[in-house]
Amino acid sequence: MEFSLQDELTLLSSGEEYEFDERLDLDDPDSLNDSLNSVVDKITGESDMIRDQEVFDTFRSFLKNSDHASIDGSILNKLLDSISSGFLCEIDATVKDEDFSDHTAYRSHRQALEMYAFLLQWFVTTAEKGAASRAAKAASDGAGKKKAKVTKTAAKKRKDDFSWLDAIPETLTVMVKALRLKTERIWQTAPERDTFVSNCFMKPANLIAESEVYMKNAEIKMGVYKIICVSAKTHGQAFSAQTSIMQNLQYTEHLSEPMAELVTILAKEFDYSQLGEEVLREIADKQFNGQDTKGPRSFSKFLIRLAETSPRLVLKQIALLQKHLDSESYPMRNAILEVIGLLIKELTTTAGQDADPEVTKRQLDAFYELLFERFLDLNSYVRSKVVTVLLKTCDLPTRYPKLRVRLAELTIRSLEDKSSQVRRNCIALLSKLITTHPYGRMHGGELCLAEWQKRYDDLNAELAVLDLPSQIQAEAMAEAAELMADEEEEEVDVKPETIEEEDEDAEDAEDDSSDEDGASPKPKKGKKKAPVVKEKPKRKPRKSDGIDLAAADQSQMLAAVDHDTLTRLRLTKKYYVDAIAFITQIEDASKVIIQLVASAVKSEVLEAMDFFKIAYEYRIEAADAGVKRMLHLIWSKDEATTEEDGKEVKGIRSRLIECYSQLYFEDVDELSEKDQISRVAKNVIELTRDATLAELISLEQLLGVMMAKDKVKDEVITKLWAVYSTPKDIPRFQRRGAIIVLGMFAAPNPTVVSENVELLLKIGLGPHGKVDLILAKYTCTALNRVAGSVKKVKGSLDDVSVRLPMDSPVFTRLQDAIMHPSKSKEWFSMAEQALNTIYGLGDQPDALCSEILRLMTARVFGPKTPVDDDAPEGEGGEGDIRDDESMAGGRAASVAPTCAPTPGRAPHVPTMGNAFELSQLIFVAGHCAIKQIVHLELVERDIKRRKAEESKKAGAKSAAQDELDQVAGSIEDDIGDTIAATKEKELLYSPDSLLSIFGPMATTIVSQPKIYRNSMLKTAATLALAKFMCVSAQFCEDNLMMLFKVFETSREPAVRSNIVIALGDIAVCFSNIMDENSDRLYAGLHDKDLTVKKNTLMVLTHLILNGMIKVKGQLGEMAKCLEDEDMRISDLAHLFFTELSTKEKAIYNNLPDIISHLSSGTSPVNEETFEKSMRFIFTFVDKKREAESIVEKLCQRFQMATEPRQWRDIAFCLSLLPFNSEVAFKKLVDGLPYYQDKLHEENVYKRFAEILAKARTNKINKNEQDIKEFEDALEEHRKKGTEDQELARKLTKTKKKTAAKSKAAAKARPKRKAAAARSATESDESD
Repeated sequence: MEFSLQDELTLLSSGEEYEFDERLDLDDPDSLNDSLNSVVDKITGESDMIRDQEVFDTFRSFLKNSDHASIDGSILNKLLDSISSGFLCEIDATVKDEDFSDHTAYRSHRQALEMYAFLLQWFVTTAEKGAASRAAKAASDGAGKKKAKVTKTAAKKRKDDFSWLDAIPETLTVMVKALRLKTERIWQTAPERDTFVSNCFMKPANLIAESEVYMKNAEIKMGVYKIICVSAKTHGQAFSAQTSIMQNLQYTEHLSEPMAELVTILAKEFDYSQLGEEVLREIADKQFNGQDTKGPRSFSKFLIRLAETSPRLVLKQIALLQKHLDSESYPMRNAILEVIGLLIKELTTTAGQDADPEVTKRQLDAFYELLFERFLDLNSYVRSKVVTVLLKTCDLPTRYPKLRVRLAELTIRSLEDKSSQVRRNCIALLSKLITTHPYGRMHGGELCLAEWQKRYDDLNAELAVLDLPSQIQAEAMAEAAELMADEEEEEVDVKPETIEEEDEDAEDAEDDSSDEDGASPKPKKGKKKAPVVKEKPKRKPRKSDGIDLAAADQSQMLAAVDHDTLTRLRLTKKYYVDAIAFITQIEDASKVIIQLVASAVKSEVLEAMDFFKIAYEYRIEAADAGVKRMLHLIWSKDEATTEEDGKEVKGIRSRLIECYSQLYFEDVDELSEKDQISRVAKNVIELTRDATLAELISLEQLLGVMMAKDKVKDEVITKLWAVYSTPKDIPRFQRRGAIIVLGMFAAPNPTVVSENVELLLKIGLGPHGKVDLILAKYTCTALNRVAGSVKKVKGSLDDVSVRLPMDSPVFTRLQDAIMHPSKSKEWFSMAEQALNTIYGLGDQPDALCSEILRLMTARVFGPKTPVDDDAPEGEGGEGDIRDDESMAGGRAASVAPTCAPTPGRAPHVPTMGNAFELSQLIFVAGHCAIKQIVHLELVERDIKRRKAEESKKAGAKSAAQDELDQVAGSIEDDIGDTIAATKEKELLYSPDSLLSIFGPMATTIVSQPKIYRNSMLKTAATLALAKFMCVSAQFCEDNLMMLFKVFETSREPAVRSNIVIALGDIAVCFSNIMDENSDRLYAGLHDKDLTVKKNTLMVLTHLILNGMIKVKGQLGEMAKCLEDEDMRISDLAHLFFTELSTKEKAIYNNLPDIISHLSSGTSPVNEETFEKSMRFIFTFVDKKREAESIVEKLCQRFQMATEPRQWRDIAFCLSLLPFNSEVAFKKLVDGLPYYQDKLHEENVYKRFAEILAKARTNKINKNEQDIKEFEDALEEHRKKGTEDQELARKLTKTKKKTAAKSKAAAKARPKRKAAAARSATESDESD
């Protein structure tokens, strides 16, 4: 029969009906099997029977009607097997007839091969269509249906079904075998061969590859690869394969990596890399649009995968590919960066194998330079990617230290990038640079700067003896010696630490050095050289014999030193220089990363914590500050563990506990058990050294959590007690640190302290405590833990505190500690903690405190007894106060009239008191007052608890009793009223109350600062007065104005700071009284002292956010702190507004007042500060309705604004709004009359242009004509306004000229009159 492959393929692929003589009876299943069996029998004996018209038509009939219901899976299986087996037989027959001398027999198989290939490719196409339709049907039928139970009949039917997925590997194998034929000997022309190979093999292979499911099967994937590879190399289908690869990359994303693997197999297994090179060149010539995401993403995956599998292939074309670093599409830029990183890895790991080292070094330098340039890319994803790529290169063998220095420098600079992802990756890169640093071969790898500097200094001193001056230095020194011979001698002091230039031998040796030494950076410090005379440049320096004589001793020493040894020392010096430079860089980076510990981005904080953990392990000195800053993260609420990129990411709090546990509590392998305990104890004590109050509070919370989680061994606690009680003379901070940590451990577990109370009394409240008041203070704090620290539940009457009888020795020691004479400022904090402990542990603390007050009063106002000068007075230094200062600041003043007369003292004798002792007395009185309030509340709760227990024992109340309680009030109400009356009337106003004496005393001292000039006395009296004011509303109301006056006029920052904190407490206690005068509290925000300013901001933040005071238009004063010079104040202000934004319409309601305060208030901020502050505040205006209302209000504000500065500010605020609704834009257009006469101002018009651009971007108005009309109106009014301004300017100028002429004429008129008078007089005289 006649058969044309090209014609048949054309007919089959055309949309028309494929006509031939069909030979099947589709309605009779038996006849279908008979027909198939018949043709199978024919081709089984002779494969070339496919050329028989009946056989071929039968196969075509089955394929054409394969989707008919009567052709089931068994028939399809048999059909595929018959075609495949017949094709294989024909291939084998063709191979047997291969004869190089006679091509006739070989070519005789052409028609049969074409017919089999035609049928096979038709079957593949049909099977693919059937598989796609079945998958779509299964998806539609299976949605929402339950899985049916599989019966035996269904299982048997399923077994007989045709599975195309299982048949694909065998089909591809047949195709691969067919392609091994020498087609150029069978098909004489290229078009005929291309038709056979391309349409019958490559096309089906590409069709199969389009399915992502198939390409996950390794056997199918390799079959597709082999078909394309053999076709490309052996059968001249390279261009077709290239086109196919490019199309797959463009339109089929899942084939990106498989196509890269295909190119790799073609290059490695088939030794045909030309196709890969052509593909890369074509990719290099492509242009990618920045808006397109699918195409660049697919090509980028291809390039990265190809660089992983065949880096050398990509390396040949990288010069062309790197132009995509300037592509608009950032995924392509990312891909090239990733490729460059893989090429760096390839060059580094294979260096020295076959390439010239110099060529490799130049290539690496060029690649690194390309990466370094991308640190300045405009896209944050690209900047983040380049850091990630460089992070991977850090694991490669270190060969070029100079590159690491440059890399560290750029990474540190990027720590201030605006993108948190870039900053996070930079922190991770710095951590990797530390762990992979090349300076660990000589001294163990630790990076303590002091130790490295000492090693460098020692080596420098050794080289100073051995090193002769270099040739240039010698000649310069000789010339200088000649020139200065007749002049005054000058000493040139060259420091031994100065890094000098090395001679040429050292440089040559360095270039040939091993990886350990590397190339060193240029020293940063200036070099002191011998003076060189530049006035005579033509004079050649000459060698002097004096140089040889001067170096005679060194020459003798050098003779004994081997040249290799000297070279080694010089290289070691370079090694030290590089190490010191790297450590210095890390120290500088730590200062920035410390700030990132407080970042709002979780991943960034976690990376910063890991960095400081690694830096601490490598003994980098700056890590200590970072580890301490991490303490504050214990208050983070983030404890959840999440997954990112398949990795488990712990919460911030959990990670912090893990870090501290690893750094301070986990065992070190090389230490014994005893040394482990000592190490842990030393670590926790060191944490308290020089710690601030905030750090101690955070540390207490952290150690409490670790104690509760059983991460602290009992042996560590025992060791801390041993340190605390040791009789040895140890540094004070160690004993203090031990009791601080023990007190922290006792917070969750009071038995830590309760079992060693006697030790506390013996050490902290004994001789050691009298000498060291700080130790006594923390001992009191630890002693207070005995009572327990269980948080009280609001409304609960339960009290689990431990109380001790007042005859306990604990209180005797506490009284002695308070009464012990002292001149140190530390006494006040110690006395405060001692009083806290008395009230915390005692069952009747008021009795003891009354006794203490009596004794101290007698000491202040009673007869004076000589004080032993040798008695210990606590710590010396700045804390000591001179005792020769009287309480009146140098002049006699009696306070006796305000106090009860002391027995034994003559009333008429004037007294001269000690100001410090009076300060102690008034301080104790004030603190007792505030603690007495707390004590009364505990008494009230205890009484109510007892009553509740009695009621429970007596049984339920009767209905009549309940009704009576509702009318007359219950006993609990009576108790509450009694306690409230006691606090209000009895404590400060009762004649029997001891505190009633000290309230007027504090008032007198505070109200007369000119009489009571002592700074300490005024501070203590002010603090006591504030505490008294928290006791009684009447006392508070009487003295509030005086306290405000002192707050405004006092020159002592400590006094003002105490007052502002006290005002916050008063606002909590008596909100009604304070609310009337809350505006005066904002004055502290303008205080010159940063501490007062910070405390004011903190107090206001607490009061406003908790609703203690009402905001009356003063939020503008808070907004001024957003851009404060002090970072702490600025951060607090940002935090305040962030928290305020969570309250309903809080910022929206106060926005007009904020704008007024910042723009046109009594002290407006500059425009730059205004813009920064408003840009932050407007981020919280995110609701459409609020934004629409603000547009209207701001437009109306233009009408009242008179200054151009105000116009610019209002326009800027308008430009910050999103304009994402048609209503907002309409209100802006309607408000045109309010601002049309302000558009001549350049910045105002510029802001409206920005609004128009935003409106067009958001597409809020479907009618573009409206926006165009508004734009034209703005331009028209701007021109008109500009003309009016120009006219007004000319008029003003004309008026000025006219006025000047009038003024000049007025001045000239009297002169003319005088001249006329003189002339008249002269004429009269002449007459």
